[in-house]
Amino acid sequence: MLDLIVLRDGALVSCGDENWRIVHVEDSSRVLATSLADGRHDFLKIENLRPLDSALSASLPAEPDAIPEGSKAVSKADRPTSKQSAFIRQRRVRKLPNADEITKKENKKQLAQRAKAVEQFQDVLKILAKPRAQRRELIEDMCSRLHISSAAVYRKMKIVSVHGNADALVRSVRKDSGGYHLTPELQKSIKTHLREHRFIKEPKTLPDILVLLNGDSKEKGWKKISITTLRKFEQETTLKTKLKSQGRKKKAADAFRPKVGHLPDNDYPLAIAQVDHTPIQVCLVDEIDRQPIGDAWLTLVIDTYSRMVLGFFLTLDAPSTLSTGMALAHAFLPKEEYLRRQRVTGEWPSWGFPDIVIVDNATELNGKMMHGARRRYRFTLRDRPVGSPNFGGHVESAFRTFMNELKAVPGTKFSNPVERGEYDSEGRAIFTLAEFEAFFTEFLVNDYHLKQHRGAGMDGTVPLLKWKQGVFEGDVLPPTGLPDRPADPRALRISLMPTKMRTVRNGIVEIFDEKYHSPALTLIGDSVNLERPIDERRFEIRYDPRNISTVWLYNEPTDSYIDLSSADLGNEPISLWEHNARKRRRGNPSEQFEDQRYQSKLRREDMKTTAALRTKARRLEAEKDRRRAEGAIVQPPPRPSKPAAPASRKTRISEDRVKALREKVHAAEVIPKKTPGGDDET
Repeated sequence: MLDLIVLRDGALVSCGDENWRIVHVEDSSRVLATSLADGRHDFLKIENLRPLDSALSASLPAEPDAIPEGSKAVSKADRPTSKQSAFIRQRRVRKLPNADEITKKENKKQLAQRAKAVEQFQDVLKILAKPRAQRRELIEDMCSRLHISSAAVYRKMKIVSVHGNADALVRSVRKDSGGYHLTPELQKSIKTHLREHRFIKEPKTLPDILVLLNGDSKEKGWKKISITTLRKFEQETTLKTKLKSQGRKKKAADAFRPKVGHLPDNDYPLAIAQVDHTPIQVCLVDEIDRQPIGDAWLTLVIDTYSRMVLGFFLTLDAPSTLSTGMALAHAFLPKEEYLRRQRVTGEWPSWGFPDIVIVDNATELNGKMMHGARRRYRFTLRDRPVGSPNFGGHVESAFRTFMNELKAVPGTKFSNPVERGEYDSEGRAIFTLAEFEAFFTEFLVNDYHLKQHRGAGMDGTVPLLKWKQGVFEGDVLPPTGLPDRPADPRALRISLMPTKMRTVRNGIVEIFDEKYHSPALTLIGDSVNLERPIDERRFEIRYDPRNISTVWLYNEPTDSYIDLSSADLGNEPISLWEHNARKRRRGNPSEQFEDQRYQSKLRREDMKTTAALRTKARRLEAEKDRRRAEGAIVQPPPRPSKPAAPASRKTRISEDRVKALREKVHAAEVIPKKTPGGDDET
């Protein structure tokens, strides 16, 4: 689902009906690219670029399609095989340190490695920029200069194509690098000794712990370890955690609490973004009658490096998961189409995913949606520590700037009632929500982003120039280049909607007391194993509270969202708030029987109380009888183990009775039958 458009030299993209290779990133709006079909050069608008179209891959000439005369053919054995290509994609890149991180001892060696990697990287980029039919000469030149085979050059070309940086050309990191060649039992023993003797309020020294550990290992037949190995295990626990476990909480707080006015690792665009909400303090009017309806809430996402506003969202509702998700979606996506829709001319070249997002402890900023976005888009979510206002200083400063600007807007509520005085905010209100959004966008693009900032790290520059400096020129760190652009805005917006977990049964998903269906749900429901726990059978459902006639189910195998429609709601756009209001208006049909159910409940309680008293009295009498019988001198006969069989209801009639009954019965009189001759026949 998350396809990215890589905007770097040598990257492959699609534009129009052709595939292109980026030669140079000109600025935030266009790139210079080479057509893979005929090799011509042209400038392409960034907003028109798409991920490489696999359907157009036939335009890529086969290698070698045409070999220049005088050049020897390249053996298939020289090119990376599919197995080698898979190994290249899985290789662990050894990141080269920066120049200021290189120690004096390793200075010459590290600088030589970096220079060699960068030189080879540039050579490979030159080869990849050429059409395939014209690469042979450059490949042979690189082989002769570096004294390597053509197979090695092709491997380097594959490495650069996959990883896209010079660090990948350095010898890769071993697969088992960073691990321990120790048995699991010995590793567990080391951690136990550290926990019991080091991470306590009276910690022992590492040499003392090593003596205890090796002595215990000798008794169990394990090999000894060195102090270096023990120290590595200790370093797996952070210094902050170690200090706290040793009871030195104040020292840990002093050592790791951020200093006032300083935000660590804030050295490049999209390094850290801050998110927060605030009321705009401007009274708005409705769209139809233009009557006052109150103010709105603003959710803002700001880049702390450049002070650029990455995105925002305006709503009449209180801060929620929806407003947070829509503000993040606005921040992650390009703004060209949005500016055209708002009819705002200007430049707003900020998009992409930040490395760290700092939020406060509000529910809508720490819920399932935010943590799902954190995992999907791979940014770190940090809560603003309580009592540390400097962690939200950038967004709070922006809010103050906006509020001062909005004091000049008709309908403003000012900062407080004293400042507002007798000003009629509702009577002076003029903006609808849509009009205010366009007004606020115009202010951001053509005023705030172009205004001089004197905060820490800004040095009197403006946010737009600071952003471009970090992207194209570099500041504290080398230039980052243009961020990758999301290729599917709709899927990104859906992934930042509020979420609920539901099961699929008989091709139906139930949510909001409504049933949603899609033909694709039948196959998904049939594949669910009903013997698994219910938590493992739930699916992620995304919904837009502004229109719940359609929801979306996330299908993990295809990494896509499936549209689910409600048969009852149909295509009628209805918000979640209106849907809940309808249910409240319909009321609860059981309310008319509330008194009857209450009286029935009282009677049932009386029945239970009466039955309990009777049972208790009967048990008491039975116990008394038993105790009295046990104390009597003459004991009653024991009761039979089995009750006697009940007498049969059938009794045998005596012979005299039978004889008397027979005497009462008289024989029937015989009637003579006449014959045809007239005589009687007896």
